[in-house]
Amino acid sequence: MTASNIKFRLKKILVTFIAALMLLQTSAGAVFAATADGTDYVTADSNSRMPIPKAYVAIDEINNLRGFFKSDRQNYFKNPQDIDIDKNDNLYIADTGYNRIVIMSPEGETIAVYTEADGVSFAAPEGLFVDADGDIYIADTGNKRIVHLSNDGTFVESFFNPEDELVNGTVFNPSKLVVSPTGLLYVVRGENIMAIDGNNGFRGLFGQTNIGYSLTDVLVRMFASDSQKLFATRRTASSFINVDLGDNGLIYSTSMERMEGEIKVLNSIGNNIYRKYRTVGNSISNPIKDFINNKILKAVVAGNSFKFGEYFDDEGNYIEPVFADVTVDSNGIVSAVEQQGGKIYQYDQNGNMLCAFGGLGESVGTFSRPASIAVNSKGLIYVVDRLNSNIQVFEPTEFILTVQSATTAYENGDYDLSFELWNKVLSMDENYVLAHAGIANSYFKMGEYELAMEESKNANDRDIYTKAFDEYKYQILQDNFFLIILIIILILVAAYMFFKYSFRAAKKATWNFMSDKTKKMSIGQGLLFAYNVLVHPVDAMEAIRYNKKRLNMVVPWIILISAYVVRIMYIYIVHYPLASIELTDANVVFEAVKLFIIPISWIPASFMVTSISDGETKIKEIFFTTALGYVPYIIINLPLMFLSNVLSKSQASWYGVFSAASFIWMFIILFLSLWILNGYSLGKTIKSLLIIVFVIIMLWIVLLLCYVLVARLIQFISGIYDELMMSLM
Repeated sequence: MTASNIKFRLKKILVTFIAALMLLQTSAGAVFAATADGTDYVTADSNSRMPIPKAYVAIDEINNLRGFFKSDRQNYFKNPQDIDIDKNDNLYIADTGYNRIVIMSPEGETIAVYTEADGVSFAAPEGLFVDADGDIYIADTGNKRIVHLSNDGTFVESFFNPEDELVNGTVFNPSKLVVSPTGLLYVVRGENIMAIDGNNGFRGLFGQTNIGYSLTDVLVRMFASDSQKLFATRRTASSFINVDLGDNGLIYSTSMERMEGEIKVLNSIGNNIYRKYRTVGNSISNPIKDFINNKILKAVVAGNSFKFGEYFDDEGNYIEPVFADVTVDSNGIVSAVEQQGGKIYQYDQNGNMLCAFGGLGESVGTFSRPASIAVNSKGLIYVVDRLNSNIQVFEPTEFILTVQSATTAYENGDYDLSFELWNKVLSMDENYVLAHAGIANSYFKMGEYELAMEESKNANDRDIYTKAFDEYKYQILQDNFFLIILIIILILVAAYMFFKYSFRAAKKATWNFMSDKTKKMSIGQGLLFAYNVLVHPVDAMEAIRYNKKRLNMVVPWIILISAYVVRIMYIYIVHYPLASIELTDANVVFEAVKLFIIPISWIPASFMVTSISDGETKIKEIFFTTALGYVPYIIINLPLMFLSNVLSKSQASWYGVFSAASFIWMFIILFLSLWILNGYSLGKTIKSLLIIVFVIIMLWIVLLLCYVLVARLIQFISGIYDELMMSLM
C-alpha cells in the first residue's frame, strides 16, 4: 500500500466518523433534499444543492444492435466500455464483452460490426477513438495492442509497446486513447499518459501529478539499509482513468487526483490548465456552524469550497467521486460522468458547474454503472452503461442551451450577447447563480464596475467583485489623488498622536496601581492597565502576580464583552471580499462560542495543570490574564474592519497578517501569564503548556462525546414519543 493510499484511507476514516456524528443532526436531510424529486441541480459550495430547471431529457435508450441479426445473444451489448462520435454523428461503441466494435447511425441503427483486425480477433477492447477522417483507433486491451482501421474498416497498422528504456519491461495494456491532429497517440498508462508517434516510437510520458515532498522518503533514503530500501514502497501519483480530445487540440482527462482536481485539461507539455482545487483557497469560515450544518466535511476532504462532482451521494453518504469518462463539445463545454453516484456533471470553459443530472437506478435517465460519455454536434449526450449494457441518449433543454450559449458568447468576447443571454437565463430561473456571475463579468468587461460589484454579490463571487473593485478603486484614486493623500496623512498623524498619549496614560495608570498598595484597581485604571499589556506585557504580569487581591474582576468582563461587540461589528462592517462569513450565516451564539472557546477551555485546563505542578495561580488570576489576551484582538480588529473597505481579495494576504497577529499576540500573553504568574522556569512553562493543550483536547473530546450521547438520547426519547402519539391516534 502506497503512502498516498494510506493517507486517503485515514482521511476516509476521519470523514466517515465525522459524517456519522453529523447524521444525528436534524438538519442533515436538508442538504440533500434538493434531489428528492429528481430535479436537476447545481452545487453552491460542493455540498448544498440548488435545484434548476430541467437541463437534459432522456429521449432514447439503445439496448440492442438495431438492424443487426446474428443471434439472439449477440444482438445485444455486453459490458460496453467506451463510445466515440465522428463528425457525421455516427456512434462507435467498444462492446467489450463480445470483443467487437459496433458502428451505429445517429438514430442508433447498426452500420457495421468489426470483430478482428490483421487476422487477429479483438480481445476485450476497452477504448476507441475516431479521428477527423473517420479512421478508428482501437485499444485492443486483451491483445496488448492498438489497432488502426480506415473509415471503411480496412486494417492499416498496429501499435505495440514502444522500444524505450523508460517503458521497457512494463506491461502494455492500452485502455483509453486519443489521437492528435498531428498523428500522436496519447494512451492512458496509470499515473501518466504515454505519447506514441506514427512509427510506434516513444515520444514521452506526461501529465503526471506532482506527488510533492515526503519527509518519510527522505528519512528512508538517509537511514535505511540497502535491503530495507528494496522493500520500501515507492510513492506513485494518482492514476488517469479516461481521456478525450477537444477541437482546440487539448487533452481532457479524468483521474483519481484529489488535490488538484479529478478533471484536467492538459496542454502540449502536460500541464493542467483547467480549474484547480488549490487555487480556490480554504473555505472554512465558521467551524462550529459548519460542523452542525454538515459543511465542515468539504474542508476535511481537501480544504476548498470548489469540487468537481460531489463528495456525498443522494442519501448523504460520503463518497469519493470516480469520473469514468469526460467529453467536450466544439464550444469547450465539458461533461463528465461519475460512476459512484451515477451523475453527469457539466462545466463551462473555466470549470464552473452548469448542471448535474442523472443518478443511480434502473429507470430511464438513471444508470447502474456508467462507463463512458460522448456528445455529438447537436448537443445530444450519449452515456454507456456497463451493467445495463445499453446506451442512453439525452437531449438538452432550452434552459441549458441558453446557459451554454451565454458562457460561450462570453468566452468569444461577445459581452453584449452574453449579457442578453444571461438575463434570459434569469427569466427562467432567477436563482441561477452562474447567471448573476455572468452578468457581473459582462458589466466588468463593459467598464460598469459598480454594477459588476453589485451583481457579483448576488452571485456570491468574491473574485469578480475583487476585479471590479480594484478597477473602481483605481478610478477613484485617479480622480481624487491629492485629496486621498491628504486624508491618509491626517489619519496617520491622528493615529500617531492617539497611540502616543494613550500609551502614556496606560503606563501611568499601571504605575499608579503598582505603587499605591492601599487601593483596589478601579475600572478605568484596570482598562488602562489592560491596554498597557500591548507594549509592556512582562511588567503587567509581574504587577498581577504581586497584587492579586487588588484586581478588579469587572475589568475582564468588560474586555470580553467588548471583544464580542467588536466581532459582531466586524461581521457587518468588514469589506465583502474579505468577509470570513456570510451575513445570512451569522449566529450570535455560534460567534460567541467561536470567540470564547479558547478562554473557556484554557481557564479550567490551566488551573488543573498548575494546581498539581506547584503553580501559584488561582481561577481569578487565570481568568483576568486570559481576558487580557483579547486586548490585541480588540485594538487590531477595530480599525482593521474599517480599513478593510479600501482593500480587496487581492490584498487578503496583508489583511490576514494583521488579523493573525492578534491571535499570536494573545498566545504570547497567555504564555507569559503561565510563566510569570506561576514562577516557572522556561522549560517547565513549555512543558506545562503542552500538557494544557493536551488537557484542552481531551476536554473537547469529552464534550463532543457528551454532545453525541445527548443527541442520541433526545433522538431516542423523540422516537418513543412519536410512537406513543401514533398509538393514541
